[in-house]
Amino acid sequence: MLIFFEKLRYYGFWIVDFIKGSPIRKNYNDIKDIVEDGSGLKVKSTQALYLRNLIKYAVVNTDFYKNYDVNEAVENLPVLDKNILRDECKRFQSKAMKNKKTFSVVTSGSTGTPFEVFQDANKKKRNTADVIYFSELANFKLGYKLIFLRKWSEELVKPLLISKAQNIMPLEVMELNDGEYIKNFISTIRRDASTKSWIGYASAYEVISKYLDSVNHEPIHNANIKSIIGVAESLTDYTKERMNYYFSAPVFSRYSNMENGILAQQTVTSGNDFIINTASYYIEVLKMESDEPADKKELGRIVITDLFNYAMPLIRYDTGDLGVIDSSDYPQKLTTVQGRKTDAIFNTKGEVVSTMIIACVDRYQGIIQGQLIQETKFDYKLKLNITDEFNSEIDIIKEYKKYLGEDANIIIEYVDEIPRLNSGKRRATINNYIKTSQYENQTK
Repeated sequence: MLIFFEKLRYYGFWIVDFIKGSPIRKNYNDIKDIVEDGSGLKVKSTQALYLRNLIKYAVVNTDFYKNYDVNEAVENLPVLDKNILRDECKRFQSKAMKNKKTFSVVTSGSTGTPFEVFQDANKKKRNTADVIYFSELANFKLGYKLIFLRKWSEELVKPLLISKAQNIMPLEVMELNDGEYIKNFISTIRRDASTKSWIGYASAYEVISKYLDSVNHEPIHNANIKSIIGVAESLTDYTKERMNYYFSAPVFSRYSNMENGILAQQTVTSGNDFIINTASYYIEVLKMESDEPADKKELGRIVITDLFNYAMPLIRYDTGDLGVIDSSDYPQKLTTVQGRKTDAIFNTKGEVVSTMIIACVDRYQGIIQGQLIQETKFDYKLKLNITDEFNSEIDIIKEYKKYLGEDANIIIEYVDEIPRLNSGKRRATINNYIKTSQYENQTK
């Protein structure tokens, strides 16, 4: 009976789409053809066409781009940041969409001031097709029950009938510090025999893993979970291994944002690399301090052009995230995706070290949570939430000095909790040194 309802949801979705003229199916087929083109010929030709059409449209229909040539190369257009988009939002909005239906998307503002982006109807359909395609690459299919782990604000909570129809099981991230809540949730999914997949914040999966470790829980083999997708934050090796161990499901990391959609994702065959969504976005990785392309294997700023949002064209938008791109073959990949530049940690020589450095704490017994903060070029604070079992302060400082520099001044601060942001996410690293330097440069 459960399989019948799964198939009913699957075929019901595509039948409704067919009646409407198959807009989702056409976008889905386009995405699949482009991303899976191993030669790269279709990627290059289609991206060139989409870029040409978008730039021409933006020049004709927006105030921001009106002084550029309709045949301008994308590399000659300015790189945008969130401040420009927030302060000059109206200048990016299409005049041609003035009397057409658009949709407002507001970023969470978890690491800065939120801003608003407008999307047209076709962009919404493209996003839906992106989600379906990339979810399939991570073992999730339409019709499965979706465990959705996030902060459920009032505007996001769906009526019960809609949640049932969409087959969504909401899980509240703000309740995870309560072991009883996790225990009850596990009992629920054990009783629910339906096929399930899971999507949620990476840091929330870590909380669940550490709770199950703390009670010596056995693997939960009968939950029928096909995949686990981490979003919003980087998945540590520890979290991946433990979630796979407890729920007997492969764990994938997805790189996406509110203002655009799915940019890249790990898949069944990609290992730790992220397959880039070359069908819907043109992605560049630029140097940290200039708008020149980053060198091969060099960590740089991830800059994207959204090929399908005509309500508010976002061309060369600096996401604030860092990554390494591999364009040597197809599908194109991001071999590294890190959090925002304000979360990047530098060693005492001024070199960026991976934000995954915080994962070191997972190797020490008695650590519940950790957060690394860079205060100055040489000063770091490591916040630890611990149990009585922890007795490795000297060892952990010694290990961090290997990454940060022997001249690094590392102070440990013991706390009862690493607080979550308003979005429900938890920052593993913070760089106050960058913020101070930027402010000083702006006021000179």
